[in-house]
Amino acid sequence: MYLTSSEYATLTGQPASDATISRIYQACKMLDSRIGNYAVYDTGWKIDDSATTWYVNSLTEVMEDQKQAIKLWIANLITIFVTSGSMPSSAKSVTLGRFSVNKGGISGNSILSDEMGYVDSVLISSGIINRSVMLT
Repeated sequence: MYLTSSEYATLTGQPASDATISRIYQACKMLDSRIGNYAVYDTGWKIDDSATTWYVNSLTEVMEDQKQAIKLWIANLITIFVTSGSMPSSAKSVTLGRFSVNKGGISGNSILSDEMGYVDSVLISSGIINRSVMLT
C-alpha cells in the first residue's frame, strides 16, 4: 500500500489511528482505479512501492512529486472516510472511459466527492494519471 498511518498523520494532522489498514487499503484501491491504464503487478497493485524507487509498468519511475500527490490523495480520502463514516459519493457525474456526463463541480469529469477536488487536481497535475488506451 502507498501510505503508512504515520505518513497519514503527518499529512493531515489527524491521529494515525484513523488510518486503519482497511481504510488505507480501500483508498489505495480507489487510487489505482483513478490513475488509469497501468498494468497490475503480481501484488495486485498498479504501483510497485516495494523499494525506495517506485515504478509503474515495470520501467517507468514514479517521480517524487507524483509520490507526494499519491500520498496526499490517499490521506485526504481516508480523512473523508473518517468524517463521513463511509465512502462519499457524488451523483453529479458519470464517467465511462473517455466519455463523461457531468453537472459540473470541482472535480470535473470525476465521480469523486467535492472534498477531493483540490487533491485530485494535484494528482492530475503530477502527471501520474494515464489516460491512454492500453493494448494487450
